[in-house]
Amino acid sequence: MKILILSCNTGGGHNTAARAVREAAEAAGHEAVLEDYLALTNRLTSDVISNSYIGMARYSPHFFGMIYGASMKLSSAKRYSPLYYLNIPFARRLGTYLEQNPFDAIVATHLFAMEAVTYLRNKGQALPLSVGVATDYTCQPFWEDLDLDEIIIPHADLMSEYVGRGLDPKRLKPLGIPVSRRFSDEAASRDQARAELGLPGDKPVFLVMGGSMGSGHILTFTAHLRQAVPDGRVVVICGSNARLLDAMRERFGNDPGVMLIGFTDRVSDYMAACDVLYTKPGGLTSTEALVRNVPLIHTAPIPGCETANSKFFEEHGLSYAAPTIDQQIAYGCALASDAVRQRAMMANQASNARPDAAERIIDLIRADLEARAGGPA
Repeated sequence: MKILILSCNTGGGHNTAARAVREAAEAAGHEAVLEDYLALTNRLTSDVISNSYIGMARYSPHFFGMIYGASMKLSSAKRYSPLYYLNIPFARRLGTYLEQNPFDAIVATHLFAMEAVTYLRNKGQALPLSVGVATDYTCQPFWEDLDLDEIIIPHADLMSEYVGRGLDPKRLKPLGIPVSRRFSDEAASRDQARAELGLPGDKPVFLVMGGSMGSGHILTFTAHLRQAVPDGRVVVICGSNARLLDAMRERFGNDPGVMLIGFTDRVSDYMAACDVLYTKPGGLTSTEALVRNVPLIHTAPIPGCETANSKFFEEHGLSYAAPTIDQQIAYGCALASDAVRQRAMMANQASNARPDAAERIIDLIRADLEARAGGPA
């Protein structure tokens, strides 16, 4: 099979899910091409849109939440959304790209690309098998627009929400959010991970993350956490936020109890090494923690889908959440010292995790293509 995977740079989660699908496809012997959907028009357009989105989410989260709320009010199965029409120029470029580059299937991990595929289908263009992948634990605005062959959702308990919003239950597949196999395959013990990362084996380790964008009040949070755990070790992953990393170095650079990390491909190891993970409730980071089986405290969400993510995790016993920094820290400290509560949360995580989501998506594509062709793809 030859699979086109479309993502966007509006936050790292969509790209992370896309790379996980590519990893699974290539491991199964298939060809996978990963493209930035917006960059098919031109790179500058992609950068402007992506940076604007990231800047708003990182520095104006409440304004971002207002836009999300307004989008929910506009979202309806009775009409196409403004986003559908805004995507038309990009969709036409995608149509040309598909005419010049044949594929057996398209997997889209961002709504923009899914809207484009829907537009091309409505215009009668012959298309490969189309698969959309949700990367949050809720039905986001404008998913009612979509006309795709398959839609992958994170959990069976979300089926009623998607169906209630007008999506065809026959196209909904609760296979999970795809994450890299390293979060389940590289199952190093806590002591092994700490030894490899230079972390102490005899002190509690608290991991602080703000997603790939390094969002949230991480500097303030870290200062409060250091006061609460003077004998512990705090590891902070700042992601791609260079400004945050510089500020953290200025504040904590001489504190031996704080380890500061920029962008890293060893997130799974840091998760394995920690006693408790504090992170905002992004869909991908939360899923990676779920698959890695880590005691989890959700910090303040970016209003919108992250609010729904936090609610879903807390309702299913997969994390704890609280409205204030001090309450979040108190929950994490209590969890770190309570083996019974840790085991209960981790058992819930294990029963709800879908570590093979990416592989199951590839299997679904292969089965669909075989059914179409009447034989093995």
